[in-house]
Amino acid sequence: MEAVYGIPSHYHNIFLKPMKHRSEVDIFNDQWHCYRWMVDNNIMGHQQLMQLAAGKLRDYFTNKKVRLLDLGCGDASVTAEMTRELPLSSYTAVDLVDSVLKMAEENMTRPGVKTLFKQSNIFAPLPVEGYYNLMFSSYAIHHGSLEEKQALFSEMRTKAEPGCLFLMIDAILPKDLNREQYLKSVNRYFKSLPDLNKEWLNFVLDHVNQFDFPESIEQFEHIGKQSQWHLMEHHLLEGLPDYPAGLLVFQAQ
Repeated sequence: MEAVYGIPSHYHNIFLKPMKHRSEVDIFNDQWHCYRWMVDNNIMGHQQLMQLAAGKLRDYFTNKKVRLLDLGCGDASVTAEMTRELPLSSYTAVDLVDSVLKMAEENMTRPGVKTLFKQSNIFAPLPVEGYYNLMFSSYAIHHGSLEEKQALFSEMRTKAEPGCLFLMIDAILPKDLNREQYLKSVNRYFKSLPDLNKEWLNFVLDHVNQFDFPESIEQFEHIGKQSQWHLMEHHLLEGLPDYPAGLLVFQAQ
């Protein structure tokens, strides 16, 4: 999933399934409301992680023009909030769903900021040119296989200036768990939420069980090193032991 105010492209496609007597629009609307309910109620700790990310960026880019590449941007409302106090000069967004990119364009239109919105899977070759000094992704990269993550980090490095920061908010695999144990923990967590209705719960569990492939901090550090990304720091989400997630801050070497 994407971060605090937006829904990632993965949910538009993964959740969308034929259902008797219901249109795809109805299904999409239900899934959108489900995700926004989880975001608005901080079910996965989006708010803590996003506030932490925003603080890191304010400190780092105090007197620097920011050229941002947003991977799996969703409607970009999270990015708009995160970059509100940054000297943003350009913003390039990649997402799989065209309708969501239109919302992202509305949320990221600012005077003096050059914008570009590209429809593509983030695990396909990135359809962008130029170089960036900031990259961001939220609750999207854990949907890829290990090989897809490695290829993405490698391609990102070709688009990064030396010293570029990459902030990633995502699900994290605890070092003492395997994927099966992670899924049991996350399933248990969502089932424990009294206000998550049965239909929404089914949406969420179906997605998690089929498409969550988180990596450990150590594995992400290794993936980064392979492509000349140094893991500067990481911060694990506190207060939700059954939903492991965190903020990872990489820097291009």
